[in-house]
Amino acid sequence: MTPRQTAWVLAVTAGLAAVVLLAVDWSPLAMQDPARTLGLLNAQGVVHLGGIADRVPFSLLEFAMFLAVGLGLVLSGVAAWRSQPNGRPGFLLVLAGWLWLAAGLRRSSDPLAFTTGVTLTLMYQPPLLQLALSFPTGTLKTRLQKVAVGFFFSLWLAIAVANWAFFDPRLHVAAGESTSRNLLLLWDDLALTTAIGNAARVVQICVGLAIVLLLAMRWHAGTPAYRSSFLPLGFALILKTGATIWVAAAVVQFSGPQASEALLWQYPATAVVPLAVLVGLWRYRFARGALSELMVEIGSAPLNERLTDALRKTVRDPSLELWQWSPGQHGFVDGHGRARELPAEHSGRAAMVLERKGLPVGALVFDQALRDQPQLLEAVRSATSLTLDNRNMEQQLRDQLIEVRRARERIVTAGDARRRQLERDLHDGAQQRLVAVAMELARARRLAPDGDVRELIGHAAGELNTALGELRELARGVYPPSLRERGLAGSLTALAERTPVPMDVRVELAAPVPPAVELAAYFICAEAVTNTAKHAGATMIRARATGTADRLTVVVEDNGRGGAAPGPDGGLMGLADRAAALGGTFDVVSPPGQGTTVTAVLPFSAEPASVPELPAVESEGGLP
Repeated sequence: MTPRQTAWVLAVTAGLAAVVLLAVDWSPLAMQDPARTLGLLNAQGVVHLGGIADRVPFSLLEFAMFLAVGLGLVLSGVAAWRSQPNGRPGFLLVLAGWLWLAAGLRRSSDPLAFTTGVTLTLMYQPPLLQLALSFPTGTLKTRLQKVAVGFFFSLWLAIAVANWAFFDPRLHVAAGESTSRNLLLLWDDLALTTAIGNAARVVQICVGLAIVLLLAMRWHAGTPAYRSSFLPLGFALILKTGATIWVAAAVVQFSGPQASEALLWQYPATAVVPLAVLVGLWRYRFARGALSELMVEIGSAPLNERLTDALRKTVRDPSLELWQWSPGQHGFVDGHGRARELPAEHSGRAAMVLERKGLPVGALVFDQALRDQPQLLEAVRSATSLTLDNRNMEQQLRDQLIEVRRARERIVTAGDARRRQLERDLHDGAQQRLVAVAMELARARRLAPDGDVRELIGHAAGELNTALGELRELARGVYPPSLRERGLAGSLTALAERTPVPMDVRVELAAPVPPAVELAAYFICAEAVTNTAKHAGATMIRARATGTADRLTVVVEDNGRGGAAPGPDGGLMGLADRAAALGGTFDVVSPPGQGTTVTAVLPFSAEPASVPELPAVESEGGLP
């Protein structure tokens, strides 16, 4: 609805209200005239009220209530018109409000204005029926619906004309006087008027019950989203229909002031309709206000769990689905990875493609009743598109991190293989040659006749044995042969035998451990033990290696002075990188005076499903 249209509607409404206000005859005789009673179409009711001497006269309060209902219908129609692109529901409410206000001309003493007001007394009801049948789009979809609405308009107009075509109110007011001149009058026949009134009342009751039944059937057959959006308006229309039937019967049956007071119930019953429309609009406005909570809800939700639930809660559609765009399949997939197609135009479902930077990232599939709230859907589209875009970027980052970790793992594995090969080359090549040279020197020493020569050869043999020992240590540092020959338990036992500090070793493995994990565990123990022996001043070291079906936990602790602070270039940081490359964690705790504990957890899953975080090493703890 454009601002110009809004101004035009409000101007027409103000003009119509002003005309009615000026047309009202406030003379005492006119205020007591039962023929001018607002909302009373049946001539029998006029006759019945005309026979009550203490009937309640028309008052300023009743006129204020009348204007409030009419203006409420128009303003709720403007609000609905502005919130919906097609504007049909809003226009129907505006039309109902105009017809309601125009019926106020019945309070005029001018015959034409009076007759017009009588004719339009109940003509505000057909637009409300059309609104109920065409909700939420405002468009009648079937020929039967169009015929029903046209019949309802014609029937209500025919009932108004027939009720007053044979009734002259000036002749049938027993208590008081009526000055209202009926231009529809053909001739006065009270018996015929009574028969027409009885038939019209039966028809009105039957139509009212049919409307209630129809609304109940639409409610039962509707989708959850339709029920949620139609609930306020449907309840209001049923209440209004019931009140209209009750007022029509009460005016004829009640006596005294109660008959006039019964008519006043039509105002709150009718006012419920615009209030219901405003409640529906406020409900969606509150839903748009809840989008900030929606962003918090879906911030950490998986695609097929809390994210979809949060969206359903926001738009009040339990059937809403969120699909994600799959570049590999060139289509949409649901939360279970199944390929899905967007719904057809008349399938009862609607879809909205979510895009970022011109590329699809997902689709919202929902009940077509939600098309009536484009502002809400647009807000949900923006929030969900941004979330899916962020989720895709997070997934890409995770994939990159997984690939980086795999690359690190491959580098470590290749380095370990190279270490193993280098240790074998040293053992089978240079070390064996040096052993052969040592044996030759020993033989030459025995055969040398000169003592000086034997002493020189012996000194050379000693240096050679020293070099051979250093070469063995170097080979053991490159790759411990005991690990290959005796496994992790044997290599740690050999490490304990070479360590000057008493060391207790315990290894418990529930399953075979991959070589890369065994080597990392050995180096972690060896580095921790070496640092303890050199710097901690400990008297006891305990090494534990506990393996499960999918991980190996290594703990090395001592009773030394503690307070260690590993530097960024220290050996322990290299071990932390090795543990992280295998998808594990590495931790050093070394409080002053309470010893040092090194803990490493090394998983052996071949294909990591996720990227674990690397805990930060305690800055105030660690082996020196």
